[in-house]
Amino acid sequence: MIKSVAIIGNGKVGTYMARAFRRKGIKVQVYARSPKSKTELNLSELDQDSDLCLICVADRNVAKVSTKIPAQHGILAHSSGTIALEDLDSKHEKRGIFYPLMSIAENSQVDLMEIPFCLEATDDSVLQDLEDWAETLSLKHYRVPSHQRKRLHLAAVIGHNFSNLLYHWAYLELKKSDLPLAILKPLLKQQVAGLESEDPIMHQTGPAVRGDFNTIEAHLKMLENPELADLYSKISELIQKEYEEKL
Repeated sequence: MIKSVAIIGNGKVGTYMARAFRRKGIKVQVYARSPKSKTELNLSELDQDSDLCLICVADRNVAKVSTKIPAQHGILAHSSGTIALEDLDSKHEKRGIFYPLMSIAENSQVDLMEIPFCLEATDDSVLQDLEDWAETLSLKHYRVPSHQRKRLHLAAVIGHNFSNLLYHWAYLELKKSDLPLAILKPLLKQQVAGLESEDPIMHQTGPAVRGDFNTIEAHLKMLENPELADLYSKISELIQKEYEEKL
C-alpha cells in the first residue's frame, strides 16, 4: 500500500498534488531543483524509499528527470498527459502514470475527488497498486494506455483550451458594448449540460445550423479582427457540414 509520496516539482501540479494528498493524511515530501520554502528539499536529496515517486515537471523534462534520480524501490510515475510510459528510465523497476485530467492553476481549489486520474503501469501488479491507492483516496480513476492518453489530451486541448480562447473573444465583443460576460453564463451552463449526451453535435444551435446566411454575413461585417472573422467563417462551414452528416 502507498503510504509515502515523493513529489518531484514545485510548479502548479506538484504544489497542488502535495497539498491535496496531505489533506488526505498522506506523508508527502516535495523535491525541486529550486526549493521555494523550508518544507521543500533539493532534488539532490531524493532517496529511494518512498512508496510512490511522482514526477510533476514540464513534459519536456520528464524523461530527463527520470534518468537523473536514483532507482526507486517503490513506484516511479509521472503526471503528464503526453509522455509515454516507455519514456521513463528503465532502471526504475516499477513504472507508472498518474495523470490528472484537469487544468490546475496556481492555488487551485479544485476538489481532488472531482479529478479523473488516468492510470497506466509496466505490469498488472504495479497498476493494481495504483488503483488500490486511488480507491483508498476515493479518486475517480481509469485505465488509459499511452496511445489513448495522447488522444485524450488532444481532445482536452480542443474542448477546453480552444473553447477558452473563444470565450475570451466573446468577452472582448461584449466589452465593446459595455456588456458583462456574466450575461452569457446561463447560456454557457446550458451548453455544458448538453454534454451529457453522447455527441454534442446533436445539441448544435445557431445560424450555421439554420442556414441563416444573412445573420452570418452580418456577424462577419461586425468582426474587426480579420483572423477571427476567418475563423468564424470556417467554423460555420464545419458546423453545417457536421450537422448535415449527422441528420
